[in-house]
Amino acid sequence: MAEITVTNLTINGVAMPDPALEGVTITTEKVWSANTGRTASGKMVGSVIAKKTTIKIKWPVLTPEQVSKIEAAVSDAEHPFVPVQYTDMCGNRVTRTVYFGTPTYTVYSWADGLRLIKDTTVDGIEQ
Repeated sequence: MAEITVTNLTINGVAMPDPALEGVTITTEKVWSANTGRTASGKMVGSVIAKKTTIKIKWPVLTPEQVSKIEAAVSDAEHPFVPVQYTDMCGNRVTRTVYFGTPTYTVYSWADGLRLIKDTTVDGIEQ
């Protein structure tokens, strides 16, 4: 089986560091109409009015400079909705306008001048 990676990930036009191997999860959710629900007989009724994508991104060990680039792209309060471009699960290059959840960062090492961060993660939820 060939290795599949998501490369050329951009957020708001800025190239991001490559995500970790198996570091991208793409979920497509159906958005149902307001009148969706079960009838008295238990039958489900309603209409799908949209499909929205969530992209969960996890990076491998990064330098503080790489983390700063990610942080600037995903935490801009003045521009909460930004374009994200990536290769989807079918191999297509797609652009989605998303807002980001809260990013997480784990300090791997601050020892002897070696400054590394691991398990950087963030979710982009389509507008």
